[in-house]
Amino acid sequence: LNRFQCSGTNSTVLKGISIVDTPGILSGEKQRTDRGYDFIGVLEWFAERVDRILLLFDAHKLDISDEFRRSIEALRGHDDKIRIVLNKADMVDHQQLMRVYGALMWSLGKVLGTPEVARVYIGSFWDQPLRYDINRRLFEAEEQDLFADLQSLPRNAALRKLNDLIKRARLAKVH
Repeated sequence: LNRFQCSGTNSTVLKGISIVDTPGILSGEKQRTDRGYDFIGVLEWFAERVDRILLLFDAHKLDISDEFRRSIEALRGHDDKIRIVLNKADMVDHQQLMRVYGALMWSLGKVLGTPEVARVYIGSFWDQPLRYDINRRLFEAEEQDLFADLQSLPRNAALRKLNDLIKRARLAKVH
C-alpha cells in the first residue's frame, strides 16, 4: 500500500460512490514480476465489499493473460456485481466490432464459467475523437446505460448490504 493514491472530485454522478482502479493486469513475462503483495487476495477483499466491478477490455487487445484469468476467477461468487466494458471500440469498423464482441463473449464464457455472461458495455470511453464514426449512436446509448447503472449504485447499496447480511446469517445458521 506504499503506492496507494487517493483523489477526490465534486461530481453529482459520483456522489456516494468510491472507485478503486487497480494496477493493470500484467501479461507475458511481466506476469512473473513480484508485485510485493498478494494481488489476487486484494482483489478478493475488494470484491466482497464493492457494489460494482468493471472489467475493461480494449477492442484491439482482447487477450486474457494468465494473471487476468486468475483475477477474474477470484471474482467468482460476485457475478452480479461484474460489468464488462469493451473500450476503444471505435478503433475497429462495425464488421470487426461484431467479431471482437463475439470473441470477447466466447473468451469470457470460458473464464467466468457462468451460463450467462455479465453485461457488456461497448464504447469509446476516452477523450480522443472517434476513428470510425459509424457506431456513434450505439456508443452514446451504451455510455448512457453505463452511467445509469453507476448512478443506481447508491440507491441499491442498502439492498445489497441487506442481502449480504442475510447470506451471512444463513451461512452461520448452517454451521
